[in-house]
Amino acid sequence: MTHHDKTHIWARTKRFLADPDLEPHHLAWSFALGFAIAWNPLLGTHTGLVVLFCALAKKLHRPLAFMGAFTNNPWTMVPMATGSALFGNVLLGRGLHLDLSGVDWKSFGWQSFTTREGFEAAAAMLKPILVPYLLGGFVLSALAIPVGYFLMLRLAHRLRGPKPVPTPLSGD
Repeated sequence: MTHHDKTHIWARTKRFLADPDLEPHHLAWSFALGFAIAWNPLLGTHTGLVVLFCALAKKLHRPLAFMGAFTNNPWTMVPMATGSALFGNVLLGRGLHLDLSGVDWKSFGWQSFTTREGFEAAAAMLKPILVPYLLGGFVLSALAIPVGYFLMLRLAHRLRGPKPVPTPLSGD
């Protein structure tokens, strides 16, 4: 990606967020909802949830909702899942130590999700970290709403610049 491409992408993003037809609070809610979905610990549901919420709430801006949700992607998934599990551990009073010694990551495969025996074996292995992961993920998902909302609202207002001040008509 060249410097020109980066500048072009940023210029298009600025024009998009500064579009006068889009209310800043709609942009903010759209991103916030997607960002909350990104922290949802139920992997594999993110895209479906964005599509569902965008279908139910007509004023959501789909690209921003997807952008927020896709902050959870192959590069960020492990750090976000780890953060969720650690946060859940802290909420449970267990501190920052996660015991992963009983998890044999190489044994996970299609059978872990497609057969009852595989699923039960995977659940038994993940039991020590499953509750902290789910708790942390759902709490972080809820906290992502105000964080995503206020960050996007501030960005949208900043990119739009100050509102023009009406000038009085001369001769009044």
